[in-house]
Amino acid sequence: MRRWAVAVLACALISGCGSLPAGVDGDLVNDWKPMPAATAFRPAAGTCHGELAQTGTIDDYAPVACGGPHLAETVAVADLGQATTLEAGLPQAFTACSKRVTAFLGADWRTGWVLLQPVLPGKQAWAGGARWFRCDVAETSPVDGALVRRSGSMKGAVKGSGKLRMTCANPTIKGESVTEMHPVACASTHTAEFAGLFETTAKRSSDVSGDALADGCDRAIAKFAGLSDDGSLESRIGWLGFPPDDTAWQMGDRAIRCFLWLNGEKMTGSYRNAGPSKLKIHYSD
Repeated sequence: MRRWAVAVLACALISGCGSLPAGVDGDLVNDWKPMPAATAFRPAAGTCHGELAQTGTIDDYAPVACGGPHLAETVAVADLGQATTLEAGLPQAFTACSKRVTAFLGADWRTGWVLLQPVLPGKQAWAGGARWFRCDVAETSPVDGALVRRSGSMKGAVKGSGKLRMTCANPTIKGESVTEMHPVACASTHTAEFAGLFETTAKRSSDVSGDALADGCDRAIAKFAGLSDDGSLESRIGWLGFPPDDTAWQMGDRAIRCFLWLNGEKMTGSYRNAGPSKLKIHYSD
């Protein structure tokens, strides 16, 4: 008798074993809403981050308010084209980010105390089909090149008189190396002034010779200072040239930053369009 009672109870639980209440059809799932389709992780533009990253995953994605302390700011998020590997995608992302970051900062980002870092998906996400890239920027210290933990957006920071625009500075030079750059207002006394860029096609920074640096910076400074690029140029000016580091070089940054330098002679005011009357011949072999 005890076995029979258990069997009847099981029948009641599983099938109802009799007529159903009104409005009940016995199908437990036909009124459930379908589960939403899974969506792949994609970062957002207009966000800031506590650290600078080279790859981004959902697990380490922790944006912070741009009004508070942070190291990096995401300017844009876009998609790669036909890149088949992460390694191939990095220079593509760098080129695309250069245009977006320049528009965001208000001038060529390479003319500012700025680092550009494309951020790509992690290996697992890439294998799963993710092809987004982030365009992150960070402020760098001209004194030692370290990243600056800042508050506030960098939007427009290289435009006109923007705070991160390279202008005049007092460099510290030891031997043949510049160890520090201390930016100052051009109206005050200084020994160097940013004049412009020149780009090279060399595949490695070590392939750029001293003569190539001199020729490139001479031309950039001549254009900046309103001088003729002739035989007298090297007797009128000196230069300091700063190539990108190896990491940036391999991503595609081949622009040398050139500063007018008069062998430590003090300058006051900008030397833009100074011409030969102000930049007289005062070097000799």
